[in-house]
Amino acid sequence: MSNQTERDILGELLFREFQAYAAALTEHGEEWAHAWPSATWPPDSPLAALQGRFAVAREAAAAIGVEPSDSEITEEHQVRLEYQALFPDGLPTLIG
Repeated sequence: MSNQTERDILGELLFREFQAYAAALTEHGEEWAHAWPSATWPPDSPLAALQGRFAVAREAAAAIGVEPSDSEITEEHQVRLEYQALFPDGLPTLIG
């Protein structure tokens, strides 16, 4: 049985890998929200490698009970993009 810390770590890893994959899709002119769940890439493509890394992270997270649906992953990434737009220089910090 996993603990909350493990679920948090693997959940964050899942979304970090997804963020890298979605960013690469955007850089390659793909609409990430539509391409990521169904796209297939040539085996030697950087997109295939990122897709594979995300798939492994998703399997690892699922093994300990972190199993977001495709729509939940898409929603979470959209929220993270909106948050990054609000704070382009990183998280705000308190002084003092």
